[in-house]
Amino acid sequence: MQRTSIWKQLTLSAALIAAAAVAWHYRADLIALWQPPQIAEATRGDSDAGVPVLIANVALAEDTLSFSAVGTGFALRSVTLRAPAGGEVTDVAIAPGRHFEAGDVLLRLDNADQRLAVALAEARQERATLEQARYQGLRDTGTTTAARFEDAMTAFRIANIELDQARADLGDRQLRAPFDGIAGIAAVEVGDRITAGDTVASYDDRSQILVEFDLPEALLPRTKVGLPVRATSSSTNAGVLSGEITAIDSRVAATSRTARVRATIPNEPDVLRPGASFTVTLDLPGARYPILPELALQFSGGALQVWRVDGSGNAEPVEVRLIRRRAGSVIVDGPLAEGDRIVVEGLQRMRPGRAVNVLNAPAPGAT
Repeated sequence: MQRTSIWKQLTLSAALIAAAAVAWHYRADLIALWQPPQIAEATRGDSDAGVPVLIANVALAEDTLSFSAVGTGFALRSVTLRAPAGGEVTDVAIAPGRHFEAGDVLLRLDNADQRLAVALAEARQERATLEQARYQGLRDTGTTTAARFEDAMTAFRIANIELDQARADLGDRQLRAPFDGIAGIAAVEVGDRITAGDTVASYDDRSQILVEFDLPEALLPRTKVGLPVRATSSSTNAGVLSGEITAIDSRVAATSRTARVRATIPNEPDVLRPGASFTVTLDLPGARYPILPELALQFSGGALQVWRVDGSGNAEPVEVRLIRRRAGSVIVDGPLAEGDRIVVEGLQRMRPGRAVNVLNAPAPGAT
C-alpha cells in the first residue's frame, strides 16, 4: 500500500511538471486570453505602433475627511435659581417646561416686614427733605449757621440711602427670571421656609444647544470656526440636525491629545434637551491632490509609481505617495498635473521611454 501511494505521488508530480512546461511554451497566447479585447486585438497588429495601453486622465480632488464623535449638549445659558433671601414662600410660578421672559416673577416670599420698613423709610425721607429745604432757605437769608445746614444735608442723604436699602430688601422678596428661558422642576412649595441661597430650580435658555466633543490634534489644522456640522441624538426623533463650529479650545489636552470643540445647533422647535448625548459628524476639508484609478498604481523598487504618457507618446514612470483610497480611486501626492494621461491597462510591459499605443480616449478629468 505504501509503495502504491508513492507511485501515485510521482505520477501526479510528473503531470504538474508537464503542464507547467506547456504553459510556459504557450505563455504569450495565454496572456493574450487575459488581456482586454482592445489590447489583445492591438497586440496582433503592427508592433511598431507601440505598446497598446488604456489610459485615464488625472483629476484633482480635495482630500476631505469625515469625522464623527459623541458629545454632550448644554444650554446656551444655564443657571441654578437660588433664593435671594430667607422667609416663607407665598407664591411659586415655576412650572416644568414653562417659558418665562427676563424679569418675570418666579417666586415670592412673605414681605410684610419689608413693606413696613419701606413705609418708615419713606416717612423719614420726606421729613429730611422738608428739613433740607427749610435750612436751605434759612441759609440763603443768613439766619442759620453753616453747621446746622450741613447737619440737615447729611440727614437728607442718610434718609435717601435708608429708603433705597428698604426698597432693595423688599425687592429681594421676589425671585425674577434672569433671562428669557425655561424653568425646571421647582424644589420648593408654597408655605416652605427657606434661607438665602437655597436651590429653587434649574433655569435654561434652550434656544440653542451647545454640543462639546473632543477632536484629535491631528485634525485641528482642518477645523475652523464656522465649519458646518451634522448631529443626531437619541433623545429626539428630529433626524439630522444642522449646526456649525463656534469655538475651539486654546490648548490640547496632554493626556488624550485632543482639543475641546463646541458646535452650536439651533433649537427653535425646543425638542433638544441639555445634558443629552449627540453624535456629531464633520466633513473636514483638506488640500487638493491628484486622483486617479487604483489600477494605475504599480509597486516597483520599494516605492509606488504610475506611468505617465508624455506629449511624444512615450511612457515615463512617476513616483507618487498614497494619500487615501476612495471607491476604486486613489488620492496621491506627486508631480502630476490635472489632465496628465496615466496608464491603467498594460502596465506589465511598461519601460522608461517606451512608446505606447493609446486605445481609448477618456473624457477630460475622467478617472
